[in-house]
Amino acid sequence: MDLSKYLENANDALKRRNFSLAVQIYHQVLQIQPDFGDARLALHRALFQKIAQKPPSKISALLVGGPSLLIGNVCRLLGRHAAAARAFERYLVHDPMAEGANLKLGTALQRAGLRRSALAVYEAYATAEPRCLEACRSAGALFYETGQVKQALAMYEAALKVDPRDQESLKARKNLAAEGALRSTGIENAQSSRELIKDKEQQRQIERQERLQMSAEEIGQELDTLEPKLQESPDDVKLLRRVARLREMAKDLTGALDLLERVVTLQPGDSEVQSLASDLRIRVQEQMVQKAEKRGDEAAAARARKALSEMRVAEARRKVERNPADFGARFELGSSLLGTGETDAAIAELQQAVKDPRKKVEAQFLLGKAFQQKSMPELALGQFDKAMQAAGSGALAKEALYEMGIICSELGKRDDALRHFTRILEQDIGFRDVARKVEQMKA
Repeated sequence: MDLSKYLENANDALKRRNFSLAVQIYHQVLQIQPDFGDARLALHRALFQKIAQKPPSKISALLVGGPSLLIGNVCRLLGRHAAAARAFERYLVHDPMAEGANLKLGTALQRAGLRRSALAVYEAYATAEPRCLEACRSAGALFYETGQVKQALAMYEAALKVDPRDQESLKARKNLAAEGALRSTGIENAQSSRELIKDKEQQRQIERQERLQMSAEEIGQELDTLEPKLQESPDDVKLLRRVARLREMAKDLTGALDLLERVVTLQPGDSEVQSLASDLRIRVQEQMVQKAEKRGDEAAAARARKALSEMRVAEARRKVERNPADFGARFELGSSLLGTGETDAAIAELQQAVKDPRKKVEAQFLLGKAFQQKSMPELALGQFDKAMQAAGSGALAKEALYEMGIICSELGKRDDALRHFTRILEQDIGFRDVARKVEQMKA
């Protein structure tokens, strides 16, 4: 069926800024052809344009669209993914930027076999809310599945701006970059990549190493193969790193750390390995905290938490010493110093960290917390307001508004406090104790 006329009408409606009509037309198109990716992408972009013109009320969205959200969740549990997708999309008409509903919609469409539509949902949301790590990664994976390597790489790059250490995105970016290089040499003209490797056992090993997930049995088998080789070649850096990774996957963090520290000794200039070892030291200490808490030994847990805070400061300081221009490391150091109560030193680092676009908003928020600790409410309000304005929506924006409400309340600025808390209420009625605070202030 030719749907071009429908799309022309929808485009005309958008030009006239009649977003409601455009949304209605796109819905009609998708009823006829559910996996029409371009129409699905245009639908969600139209919804985002609509709320830019008139921001929605979270409370109204829940009142009107709540039943659809409930139906979507029930259908999802029952495995009725197409029905769940329809329900989530009905809810998103009322609250288009709801992160959870968008991600559930994308998953439901994928499981219903509507992959082009799923990609459209993830792409649209990742573009509108670039700080959503899951949307960026999911869009990247689907772009890759559809052979759009350049777009996939761009999405994984966006994911790494949110979390530079996200292992899935790092691995995917590396593989995509390698694939792009292979394509540029013409190797893609081979009938099958398997033809490029004659040794089938070698091929299986490479495929296994490239995978992000392995079963416990596969990890054990590879460790059984590589551990004896490591004993024979204890200074083989490549082997040390691979066995360390396998031990980490097997939850043997201490064993993995031992091997990485050996690599650091052999290659003291390898900043990547130093960073991996640093992260593992912190995770080992976090395990000690968890074990003490699980035993119910509060004294040991308190000591372990104190050691963890100090370790975070020490590890972040090492990173800054290695590269003073690494503003991401300065953010880590600033946030760690704030956790140990070294407020002035934390402020100095966080004021440097705001130069990193990836960490700017979080650094502004933590600067607000630091000035709060120093009993400088006006400076704290300024930083929280900057963080809230930059975040736009989402958890961090609500946290900033909440802190602003607390400060204004303490300063006796009741109207300002009520205004901040009410803005949170409009987005999320269940956020902390904000509903109770608004009721008390109004009473």
